[in-house]
Amino acid sequence: MYSTTALAKNPKFTGRIMGTHQQLDQSARKVLTRYLPKGKYFPTAKDILHFEGARGPDGLKRKSPDDDDPSHMFDDEHKEDLKRQIFDHHYNLVQALKKKNQVRAAFEAAWLAHKVTDALTPAHHFPLSEAKDELMSNKEFVKIFGEPIKGIMHGNSFAETARNNWLYWGAGGHMSKHIAYEYGVTIIAAALPRKSLIPEMDRLEFSNVGPKKVLEDALSSIDIPSMYARFRNEGWTTELALETKNVLLPEIVRAIVLMWYSAAVEAYGLERKETRKKVHESK
Repeated sequence: MYSTTALAKNPKFTGRIMGTHQQLDQSARKVLTRYLPKGKYFPTAKDILHFEGARGPDGLKRKSPDDDDPSHMFDDEHKEDLKRQIFDHHYNLVQALKKKNQVRAAFEAAWLAHKVTDALTPAHHFPLSEAKDELMSNKEFVKIFGEPIKGIMHGNSFAETARNNWLYWGAGGHMSKHIAYEYGVTIIAAALPRKSLIPEMDRLEFSNVGPKKVLEDALSSIDIPSMYARFRNEGWTTELALETKNVLLPEIVRAIVLMWYSAAVEAYGLERKETRKKVHESK
């Protein structure tokens, strides 16, 4: 999903124009407020959004040299790498909360939420990197005025380069479809009131939470690869748009909330207290 301001070079604009990541984070932080015990610190939505846009993973992607980039994809080749990133950010968030390091906590909360969203984004389940590698028949970057240019599919001849770039960037190309899907989700999310992004949750969901369980439950809650396969075959349909609005986006918010909450549980030792409260309420 796009955070929209990742391309802005002026940092004062980052986070001010709401992209999908920012909207999901704000919705998740609002839900977390209902369930986090009073007096337990967690970064505010404003602090979390400070590390989105140009200061977030999308900004890193823009500024990196395309060498050993942390993956945003959840295809077979990269899913273990993205899982590792999620669990690393979760661990770092726990440590920051324990040490009352508010800046680091806000950074880790933002990047954790971003990576969880990436893992649950249907377009990220398609093997885009594999398709790109196949079209880069010449593995050296095309250079303009001596500077390597990312994103150009370099062939062994001019004709092959033109053909490969059309298959990647042209109408119906791999990257064109990827961009069209993510901007479609951005438009859907932008048109929704905040309450439409918030899932119905009860206190039982907050018992025995952990990062691995949260991610596994989220991935199994909807057939994510099927959603993108339908988009590639049919484009944006009313059915797919409604499924995105009513199922996908709220499920991503749910996963972010539970991932953040599980970090607070581990940092503050809330599990025993919350379990006793659940038993008491059930009686």
